[in-house]
Amino acid sequence: MSVHTLLAALLAATLVFGDSFEKPHVAGAYYRYAAGTQLGPWTVTRGDVDVAADSLWQVAEGRQNIDLDGGQQGAIAATFATKPLLTYRITYALAGNYAGPPTIKTGELRVNGQVIQQLSFDTTGRSATDMGFTRRTAYVLARGTSFELEFASTTTPAGHGPVIDDVRVEACLLIICPKAQALTA
Repeated sequence: MSVHTLLAALLAATLVFGDSFEKPHVAGAYYRYAAGTQLGPWTVTRGDVDVAADSLWQVAEGRQNIDLDGGQQGAIAATFATKPLLTYRITYALAGNYAGPPTIKTGELRVNGQVIQQLSFDTTGRSATDMGFTRRTAYVLARGTSFELEFASTTTPAGHGPVIDDVRVEACLLIICPKAQALTA
């Protein structure tokens, strides 16, 4: 194996988890799901959430996304296998439900209950056809053989929260995670 081939292999990230909230399929514009409900690989862990279709507003990927506030602050979590001492790059698209207050939507990205990243999105000037999705990234160094990834709303008042789409988790070697401190989970 040449040095170039070895370097390319070391720099490659491996997708270990990816979801765009396509299951279950929403027949209308949106559907509200309560705590305990399974949504594909995700479980609603607190409050309730709305799975919204592209007929309601713009999505970043696929046909659906998720508003972390249904009628109240909600949270979703998924658990997947990890390899100890590998770094995991978590990426997702973030926007906000512009249809109601407050203007700034807030939330948290947690791994194994630890806050990894604070979410904040300003919905000023946003609309159904221009949600303004931004790509966010966080890095986590795995210490065990699995971790729970959770997105939770902290928006007050509740009812119109952060909107998440196109969640991806990739395994990578620590050396290729530039300019970012990998948090331990």
